[in-house]
Amino acid sequence: MLQRTLTGFNIPGPEFPARAVLHMPGNTCSRRAYDIFDFDRIVAAAEGRKRLDLIVTLRDPRDILTAYDPRLPDDYVCAADQSYFVAAQGAPQQILPGILQTHEQIARASRSEHLPQGVIFLKYEHLVAEPRRVQNLLADCLELEFHGDFGNFHPRELESYGHDLMAPTGPDIARPQKWRAPHHRARIVDQFTRFPALHDIVVDLGYEQDTGWYDAYLAETGEVAATA
Repeated sequence: MLQRTLTGFNIPGPEFPARAVLHMPGNTCSRRAYDIFDFDRIVAAAEGRKRLDLIVTLRDPRDILTAYDPRLPDDYVCAADQSYFVAAQGAPQQILPGILQTHEQIARASRSEHLPQGVIFLKYEHLVAEPRRVQNLLADCLELEFHGDFGNFHPRELESYGHDLMAPTGPDIARPQKWRAPHHRARIVDQFTRFPALHDIVVDLGYEQDTGWYDAYLAETGEVAATA
């Protein structure tokens, strides 16, 4: 969305590290998700050159755990402990951090003294439900100018680039809490059984108030409860 609408920014490709463009004149905007793990070096590279702002896009961890990529038909993309790197060429490799490490690094970066504007925590669910409201909030909080409308993002992107997008699309908007689908039951139970720290993350991010949802989830069918 930022790449299509943001005015006055150089925005490199999705896998281009922020640290590599900080020396360029003017404003830059990185959309490389794993730059969060390079935060300290980004701070060092920006010192005296740029003001740093950070937008962290959040999503229900249960939906992340059940995300898939058509290039990876036999497994889920992201797990609690590690994730796949799915390149345009070559076999997928399970070499990226998982939800646990990412959440820890987000928390660490949010405590930094090098972000004078603070951190913008932006929930994916809010973004797709109220894109124009989110755009207005970003404009106000970070003094940004836009030449396009977040609300027109989905149809334009789908028309221009087809459905091979690692971006939110129409079906995702229409299916909140896709993790509740019956074919994801074994996945959810396995991940929350082996990595109980996921419960804390779900609560910390405000998607649940406690673990009561999981007790009810296990109780829905005797088969799932027995698996746990």
